[in-house]
Amino acid sequence: MIATVAETAMEPALGPVSVLLLAVLQGLAEFLPISSSGHLVLARTALGVKQAGLALDVSLHVGTLGAVIFAYRKDVAQLLGDLTRARWHMWLWLVLGSLPAAAVGFSSREFFRGAAEKPSWAAMGLLGTAIILMAGEWGRRRGGGDETPSPMEGDAAGCGEPRWSDALVLGVAQALALFPGVSRSGSTIAAGLVRGLPTVQAARLSFMLSIPAVTGAALLEVPGALDAGGGGLSVPLLLVGVFVAGLVGWGALRALVLTLSKGAFVWFALYCAVLGASALFFV
Repeated sequence: MIATVAETAMEPALGPVSVLLLAVLQGLAEFLPISSSGHLVLARTALGVKQAGLALDVSLHVGTLGAVIFAYRKDVAQLLGDLTRARWHMWLWLVLGSLPAAAVGFSSREFFRGAAEKPSWAAMGLLGTAIILMAGEWGRRRGGGDETPSPMEGDAAGCGEPRWSDALVLGVAQALALFPGVSRSGSTIAAGLVRGLPTVQAARLSFMLSIPAVTGAALLEVPGALDAGGGGLSVPLLLVGVFVAGLVGWGALRALVLTLSKGAFVWFALYCAVLGASALFFV
């Protein structure tokens, strides 16, 4: 999620290399279940800045939002252009699934802003992500969700209409990802797998649910970004960040869905555990 502080205007401006690094990290970690917030907090610590600026935060999230809309463009087009009963069901499912994160985010906004500045919290969140991913892998193996249809094709409702209870469970999992270091994609996909959803359906519902979440988070920060200006970054450089984050994000999303049924969560869990433990020790 987007993390901000009022003092971002006082931070030193980032150079092109740093912007590209953050864009690549955002693209990879937004969709791979390794937490974009955790990686960006640690990367900013390594670069010597608390935040990268509101304008860049919003730009990078616009890039990854574009990636998921492009990847699931058929689902999005169906939802926007075909208001049949099944589509209304999916619209309401997305609204219901978005409520937990919206409620927690609005009520505890300042808390999460402060948490986003603490590398130790991000490290603990990464350790939590490792546990969540292992739970998801357990759910996948228990449910036998190893089907491998084309990951970017199909109906937004997946294999039939998704259950209302799944919306609440995935919504709560998405709310947990407001904590820095906790992966949104990892938490929601793992929740779906534990609920017995097929792998591809769990991923599709997770990423469809991310569209209102990321859109809402970005829109909340647009006024602050406009007030702060570009944070010392030129418009062309911000646009490059949007493009790089989107391109890398699309590739990461596709790679994740293609490897989920092959037990990829185990390796991502190991990575998060090692990175989280190392960050706790060194930061």
